Amino acid sequence: MIFLGLDAGSTGIKCVAFSENGVQLSLAYSEYPTSAGAGDMNADTIFDAAKDVIARCVSGGKVERSDVAAISVTSFGEACVPVDREGNCLCDMIMYTDRRGVSENDRLIEKLGRKYISSVTCANPAPMYSLPKIMWMSENISAVRESAFRFLQAADFICYRLSGEFTTTYTQACRTDAFDVERLRWSPELLEAAGIRMEQMPDPVPNGTVIGLLRRELAAELGLSDTVKIVAGSQDQIAAATGAGVLSAGQAVDGTGSVECITPVFDRIIKSEGFTSNNYVCVPHSVGGLYATYAFNFSGGVLLKWFRDTFALPMKAEAAKRGVSVYRMLDELCPEKPSDILVVPHFLGAGGTPDIVPDAKGSIIGMTMETGLADIYRAVMEGLTFEMAYNLEKLSEQGISVRQLMATGGGASSSVWLGIKADIFGSLCGIESIAPLAADEAGAAGCAMMAGCALGRFNSLREAAEIFVEYKRPAYPDFKYKEVYLEKYEKYKTIRNCTLDLF
Repeated sequence: MIFLGLDAGSTGIKCVAFSENGVQLSLAYSEYPTSAGAGDMNADTIFDAAKDVIARCVSGGKVERSDVAAISVTSFGEACVPVDREGNCLCDMIMYTDRRGVSENDRLIEKLGRKYISSVTCANPAPMYSLPKIMWMSENISAVRESAFRFLQAADFICYRLSGEFTTTYTQACRTDAFDVERLRWSPELLEAAGIRMEQMPDPVPNGTVIGLLRRELAAELGLSDTVKIVAGSQDQIAAATGAGVLSAGQAVDGTGSVECITPVFDRIIKSEGFTSNNYVCVPHSVGGLYATYAFNFSGGVLLKWFRDTFALPMKAEAAKRGVSVYRMLDELCPEKPSDILVVPHFLGAGGTPDIVPDAKGSIIGMTMETGLADIYRAVMEGLTFEMAYNLEKLSEQGISVRQLMATGGGASSSVWLGIKADIFGSLCGIESIAPLAADEAGAAGCAMMAGCALGRFNSLREAAEIFVEYKRPAYPDFKYKEVYLEKYEKYKTIRNCTLDLF
């Protein structure tokens, strides 16, 4: 059997083919443009890109088309597209970063109360979620108001176009802020308050569910069998956690791309006020009986890119001449000792957890005439790590402890940054080790693992992980500078919280 993992991001989509033995056979990637509005995306464009990457992934001789058994899909969350009875898009998707839906979210809170909504959805109601966006579309776009048959997120839309079935996974449904996490169903009260009919929402199914077969006309177009199963995978962070082998309570995956997100796993539903008021959510994991949350910072790896383009352009040019990574060159210059500088990484606002303060600004504090490029570089990595340590501290207060951390994304390729994370997380949060993934397609791999379980190739995701998941050498905490980090962290929290509302 060959499993195709389809991973739709906000800027592009990839398809990765895996053998049933966990070997990556081929990969295809395609970027897609946004619509005229910066907060809009066209769902048809996303699906056209999906077809393109599937076709290219199974071409070239590395994939035996007749062996393709399933296509499993994951995507980003929140953004919804309304479709009519024939599945035609009625307008563009509104992305989570767009401010449309602010007043609608306020109205929902006024009608039902923030505490009640959080008790149902295990999330703090916010304009980023689907429900207030759906309200805005229904009230402001006549075609949506008159003809909306279903409201679908990106993965739901792709699965519908592939199979003809209107479904969503439990984790995708959680990104609407209309899903009852405990009862695993749409909330009648929330939908009624929003003016949405229950039948306008797709059928929620467990993560990793076979929802149908590849449409015959698409099978012919792609050169695949019409017996290929379509599997609704999960929301992208849960797919990545699955593909990273994060399948037990006490584990977490640290995904560092442009945004940094730590996804811890635990064994009970948490919806306490202290949890949701800090903007954490509780979503079903791909392993039954387990749950996960997301701790994230919008200024993740993108902050190192900003540093590179602001302070290290000559080094970037030199790296290009030598054919090496500029980050590797910066790592070689990085001091061993903790920096005397403090960086608060709110360069894109405090838009993640535990605070949502879009107007917050970043800070670089403690520079002198002796401060050099490498000192600031290390301080940036430390500041990003302190921000995530602050999240782990807040989660610990709610009874969520993390001992093992798996690392994915571009940040996992830097042994220096992994070492800084191991030292800081170990000193402050009790993390015992950080294991970087050997492969870098955790989301697609998680989809393939779920497909393998759905088709009976594996008895469990843990069995699949033994075949699919490999790690590089872990980073372990060095407590040599523990007292320094403890003192610096207290200063970090003071400056962070003092400047949060300063601008």
